[in-house]
Amino acid sequence: MDELTTPQEWASVYRSLFGLPHVHVTTPGFVVLPLVDTITALNTPEPLGALILGELTVRGVPGPVLVRERPPRRTFLAVFDGYPSDEYLERLERNSVDIGPHRSNVILPTGFGRHTLEGRWWARAPQRDESLPLLSEVLDATNAVL
Repeated sequence: MDELTTPQEWASVYRSLFGLPHVHVTTPGFVVLPLVDTITALNTPEPLGALILGELTVRGVPGPVLVRERPPRRTFLAVFDGYPSDEYLERLERNSVDIGPHRSNVILPTGFGRHTLEGRWWARAPQRDESLPLLSEVLDATNAVL
């Protein structure tokens, strides 16, 4: 991975090695994962995100998790398998948790270290031959720590 230098190379690795579909490079040079088809993201405040990742790890379904510095948040990549109830969505909103809007993009880092050009890094990087957790699994773990 040390030999990857261009955004195009990173996009290719995210697609082929890690199986993240539709990853591409934008005109300004960012590597992005579009939230289309069955791919979704759950965004959380940083302290809560660390607890959720811990819970998912205990359950054996951690999946890839991004950390963003400003504002300090975590993004959990998942497979969309349905929305939770309106009441649960309200509970998430009260705790500053949201499900990424369909057709938006998640900017992916062009490095595996903490200091990247994009100001985000992997708390848990995607793993070769590992599928993404279901959104319902991430939401169940979130519910357990709220």
